[in-house]
Amino acid sequence: MRERAATDDGVNNENTLILWRDTTMMKFIKNFRKDEDGAVTVDWVVLTAAVVGLAVAAYSSIETGATELTADTDTFLGKQDPNL
Repeated sequence: MRERAATDDGVNNENTLILWRDTTMMKFIKNFRKDEDGAVTVDWVVLTAAVVGLAVAAYSSIETGATELTADTDTFLGKQDPNL
């Protein structure tokens, strides 16, 4: 069921409501196209995602190297004679 809007003369008129909604929606769409605040937000989100991706890649590389170094150190220390 559609809402009805009251006109100046007090008569409910469905066409007035539809015209008002259409005009309001067109104004909203035009203002939305002109507004660039969202574009800046998208730029920051993409930049942040790139930094996080690089950090994850660096961490993965460092972790692999650290694991190998730890294993090599364990092997070296295991071969040492503590009685010397």
